[in-house]
Amino acid sequence: MQLKLPLLLLFILLSTHARGIQFISTNLVDIAKSETINDEQWIYTIDAEVNGIVKDDLFILSGNQINLGGTFEHNVWGMGTLVNLTGKVQHNVRLMGKTVQIGGHINGNILALADTLKITPKATIQGDMKLMGNNVILEGSTQGNVTITASRVVTISGIIEGDLNIIAPEIILQRNTRIGGDLTYTAGKELVPAEGLISGQLKRTLPPSSSAFSKDQLISQLMWFLAALLAGIPFITLFPITTAISSQLIRTMPWKCLWVGAVATLILPVFGILCISSVISIPLGALLLGGWGFMAYISRIIMGLVIGTLVLRSDNTSINRVLRAMVVGLAIIYTAFAIPAISWSMQILVISMGTGSLLIGLFQKRQLIIQGPKKLNPLEELSNQETTNQEE
Repeated sequence: MQLKLPLLLLFILLSTHARGIQFISTNLVDIAKSETINDEQWIYTIDAEVNGIVKDDLFILSGNQINLGGTFEHNVWGMGTLVNLTGKVQHNVRLMGKTVQIGGHINGNILALADTLKITPKATIQGDMKLMGNNVILEGSTQGNVTITASRVVTISGIIEGDLNIIAPEIILQRNTRIGGDLTYTAGKELVPAEGLISGQLKRTLPPSSSAFSKDQLISQLMWFLAALLAGIPFITLFPITTAISSQLIRTMPWKCLWVGAVATLILPVFGILCISSVISIPLGALLLGGWGFMAYISRIIMGLVIGTLVLRSDNTSINRVLRAMVVGLAIIYTAFAIPAISWSMQILVISMGTGSLLIGLFQKRQLIIQGPKKLNPLEELSNQETTNQEE
C-alpha cells in the first residue's frame, strides 16, 4: 500500500509531460459504443466495460473483470480476474487473468496467460498465437501459427491454417478440427488424428523423463550453485543488515513473506513490460524489471542462509558461520531444483518467500533509518548532561 500512492503520482506526473497519454484510476470504467478515445489509455480499475472506439494503445489493470467489446485501432494489454474480448483489434493483444476468453476479430498476434483460456468459435485471428494456461480450448479460426503450453488439457477444434505446436499432458482433437500446417506435440499419449484433419506432418516429441535425477540436470544445477555462491559472499558481506532482517522475517512471519513475494512476482514483471511498451516509461519499466530480477535471484541466497542455519542449528552471527550456513542451504536448494518432480514448486516457493522477505525487510530498514535520529536524541541529551555534570 505504501507503493501505491508514489506510483500513481509518478504516472500522473508522466502523463502531464507526455502528450497523448492518459492515466485513469477509478472503481469503474464504462466506455459506451458512441464514445471515441483518441489518446493512449492507462487504466487501473475494479471493473472495466469498453465498447467504444479506442484509437491508441489501451492498458488495463483490473481487480475483477474486463469486457472489451469495442474497436481498438492499436495494441490491447489487459490483466484481470475475468477478461472477455469480443471486439475488433487492429494490432496485437496481450491478456492475463484467471479466466481469459477471446471471441473477437484480431488482425495482429495474441499472447495470453490464464488458468482457463478459451478461443471461442466466433474468434478470427490473422496473426500468430502463444497461449499458456492450465486448461486451453482453441476453437474459431486462425491464419497464423499457434503455440500452446498447458499443465492439464488442451482441446482443439476449428480451423488453423498455420503450424500448431502443443506441450500438454493431455491433448484432445475434435472431429471438426482442420490444421493446414504441421502438428508438433509433446505429450504422454500418442495422438491418432482422423484422416484429413492435418494437411502437414504429425510430429511427436517425448516429454522429459520423470526420473529423480539426470546427469545434465545435476551439472546444470552445480554451475548455478557456484554462481549463487560467488554472488552470495559479497552480498552478505556488503549488506549484513538487509540480510539479517530478511532472514529473520522468514523465520518469524513466513506466510506474510510468501504472499507478499507472490503478489510482487505476479505484478512487477507485468507492470514493467507495460511500462516498456510506452517510450516515455521505458526507464521506469527497466527499473521495475531489473529490481524484480535482482530480488528474485538474491531470494535464493536469503533462503539458503535460512535453511542452512536451521540445518546447522547455529545462531552464531560470526561471518564464518553465516557463510557456512549459506553454502549448506544453497546446496540443499539446488539439489531440490535438480529433481523434476519438485523443481518448479521449489523455485516458486524460494523466489516468492525470499522476494517477500526482501521487500518487507527494505521497508523495515527504511523505517529504522527514518526513526534512527529520533531514537538517538535522548542518548545525545543524556551524554550532554553527563558532560555538564563532570565540568561542574
